[in-house]
Amino acid sequence: MNSHSSAEAAALARYVQATRAVSAAFDATRSEPELNADGRAVALALQRLDSALLELDTSQRSLDAILSRAGGH
Repeated sequence: MNSHSSAEAAALARYVQATRAVSAAFDATRSEPELNADGRAVALALQRLDSALLELDTSQRSLDAILSRAGGH
């Protein structure tokens, strides 16, 4: 496996992991909040979702860039 294929595989793995993290974070926002949590659980779940979405965007851009370079050769 050459370094370019390794970069593609790593970028794809990062994207898949980010996709799973978004799914898990989204599911956490849909769960019933604890009654005495004062909204902290909801705020943390939304913060986790925001972070996961940012990582998904970053990983997608990285994968797109690597695949674009591969297509240009």
